[in-house]
Amino acid sequence: MTDYLPWLDAVLDRADELAARHAGRGPGGAVEVVEVKPEDSNQITTAADHAIGKMIVSALDRDFPSHSVIEEETGVREGSGPVTWIIDPLDGTSNYAAGSPLYGAMLAAVDDRGLLAAGITLPALGRRYLAQRGRGAFRDGVPVRTPACTGLEGRLVAYGMDKAEPERMAEDARLMTAVAAQCLGIRTSNSVFDAALVIDGAYAGFVHRSCRIWDVAAPACVLAEAGGASTDLAGRPLDFRDPLSKADLVYEVILAADGALEPLAELGRQSAAPGRRTGPPTD
Repeated sequence: MTDYLPWLDAVLDRADELAARHAGRGPGGAVEVVEVKPEDSNQITTAADHAIGKMIVSALDRDFPSHSVIEEETGVREGSGPVTWIIDPLDGTSNYAAGSPLYGAMLAAVDDRGLLAAGITLPALGRRYLAQRGRGAFRDGVPVRTPACTGLEGRLVAYGMDKAEPERMAEDARLMTAVAAQCLGIRTSNSVFDAALVIDGAYAGFVHRSCRIWDVAAPACVLAEAGGASTDLAGRPLDFRDPLSKADLVYEVILAADGALEPLAELGRQSAAPGRRTGPPTD
């Protein structure tokens, strides 16, 4: 099996450099917004999004030219090889644009068995997470294992929430309130930073009802290799096989440490309206 970890590490080094190069050029340390996406006013892009995405795709073209690519900004490119790369050039772009350090870049490889390898970098915090199926997970080159917990009591939980129509935001508020009633407190950066803190063990879990495949594939891979779990709101494992067919799906997800998944999934099941799916198709 190809060892993807050195390649991921080198590409994410370059992502860090590009994020730093484009950061802080606007008033008050903010970053100039290139575009507000017309289909979703929550979604913005900056020059860093485009530069990092272009760099990663170019590296894939050079080193793995037959592989398929799903890139948040430019879409899907189908190749002839067995692996698909899922790229989020900047997760937490609104944070980055506002001058917050809570953002990151991430990419994941998927084959016919599911998640294969992944890398996450938090440039402003100097953190790097790498994982490959069967080889474990690493933070800054050191093996990392997400500590198990015995439930939510006394633990922090992250909840990601996007601006949406009032009915959907009310559903989020109800679920977030239910989670808050069982844990120590709610935290939210609405970015990969929250998922990273689940991997580290600072948070027991992370819940988000509006993810896309590029938001969740890399954290799910690292968390799986670190001993945690990634599921839909009902607690069913996510299936990342055939990712090209899932580029347009909205994922409702729980990322959790061992021991936190079931209480979060129970709250997720209770929150689901009759007849409403709690996530994309699972295995």
